[in-house]
Amino acid sequence: MRRALLSCVPLLALAGVVVALKPATSAQPPASDRALMLSYVPADAALFLYADAPAVWNSEPVKQFRATDKATFAKIEDAVKAFGSTVSDLKHVAVYVPQLKNGPDDERLGVALAFAKAYDKKKLEAGFKGMVRKGTEVQVVSASETVAVVLMGLKKEFAKPQPADGPLADAIKSAATGTHALVGGMTLANLPDELQRDDLPAQVRVFRPLLSAESVTATLDAGKQLELNVRVRTKREAQAADAEKALAALAKMIGDEAARELPDFEKAAEKEADLKPVVTVFNAGLKALKGAKFDLKGTEATARVVLPLEGLPVAAAYTAAVKRAQTAAAANVSTNNLKQIGIAMHNYHDTHGNMPPAAVCDKKGKPQLSWRVLILPYIEQDALYKKFKLDEPWDSENNKKLLDQMPKVYAIPGQKAAANETHYRVFAGNGAAFEWVKGVRLTDYTDGTSNTLMVVTAANAVPWTKPDELEFDPDADPTKQIGLVVNGRWQFVMGDGSVRTLNKFPPKDTMKALVTRSGGEVINFDF
Repeated sequence: MRRALLSCVPLLALAGVVVALKPATSAQPPASDRALMLSYVPADAALFLYADAPAVWNSEPVKQFRATDKATFAKIEDAVKAFGSTVSDLKHVAVYVPQLKNGPDDERLGVALAFAKAYDKKKLEAGFKGMVRKGTEVQVVSASETVAVVLMGLKKEFAKPQPADGPLADAIKSAATGTHALVGGMTLANLPDELQRDDLPAQVRVFRPLLSAESVTATLDAGKQLELNVRVRTKREAQAADAEKALAALAKMIGDEAARELPDFEKAAEKEADLKPVVTVFNAGLKALKGAKFDLKGTEATARVVLPLEGLPVAAAYTAAVKRAQTAAAANVSTNNLKQIGIAMHNYHDTHGNMPPAAVCDKKGKPQLSWRVLILPYIEQDALYKKFKLDEPWDSENNKKLLDQMPKVYAIPGQKAAANETHYRVFAGNGAAFEWVKGVRLTDYTDGTSNTLMVVTAANAVPWTKPDELEFDPDADPTKQIGLVVNGRWQFVMGDGSVRTLNKFPPKDTMKALVTRSGGEVINFDF
């Protein structure tokens, strides 16, 4: 299921950037296309989501998002082009999963689309085929020259309008009115049976009345305020009463979790001024959750949450949140890089009986190529390794041609380093973890592998094949050689393969103790 949903990501990306920010007073396109498109959605679908695309894309807040995050929105536009269309041509999107009983293996998905002008059926089909798993059948049903229904793994019975009666009938009708920016729904009976078992984990047991309901639907709208309305339909009034309590418990849980996260954001905002709008929006969201209204009406339980938008720095908060997410992603990539490098070092040791030398040296001991070349076979780059001439320097005619083939594992996202340069370097010589000519055995790390630096993020980047490492001088300050290059943080991998991230450098003496493999120092990590 998760894989199949990827096929509609580019077309639903508009909804993913706060679909609800559609002006409530925007002119509605002709209802006929929207109604025709929605007639193909089963009223008992396990999952259903409808989004009005153009009003979102052209709304003032999203225009601000587009101006401040051009790269992301350019990718969205390019992704839509792969389907033979443009963002401006897309009017409505509805995604539905008829049944989801078998979990991830149940990859059957429908996407209904309404365009402003005639679409190219072949390009649309090719675009979806390029997104789904190989072997998944993709069929494009032409409901009209501007309405298409894409069936992925679905049988021919879904190639025609579906019966209008079912648990999601009201949600589909709400979408057809054109008065809501986003409409979603779930038919619980068509979700995995595990969700309705008696032995649910304790932390989710309180929400069981929601999981045993007939359907859960929601609408999201915005003008001067963002308004979320949730409706839970049950079979009996007593069940609806339990569902109302469950909705209140869910809102409280989300609010409590957000309140726990808020102090971290506030503390970060003291150092990073661009995070202040995030804190403002965060507080407004908490207030909205606390003011949520819950109600009962026969066999239905409802919840209403209202977030005033006027004066709220939503665009600035979005920009700051994206930047923070990118920063976190870059740090995660670097952490994973160092883990892979650490594993490669140990695998090299298992094969050769020692760590790689800091460099491949010639007969006179002159460094020729970096250790980063030697571990290529252990980072799944054996073919690249075989292209090198180990008896020639890094900038020889043959080896220099390979500079631009630097593996991604040596790159840190967001760095200004050249495409063939890396900040991942090692300390070498004078008792450090690495020596220039001969590889060191792990048993020689008498200080302990968990107390000895293996690879660090250095202050300066170097060509990845060049044997330019951090020469360890016991009389100098090694902190001058390392750098806070991972979004203002220093990262390193220890001899045991563990990766650490610090916001500041250790004291000079502690750093020296970390560099040496057998200095006998006692290391205090409280810095």
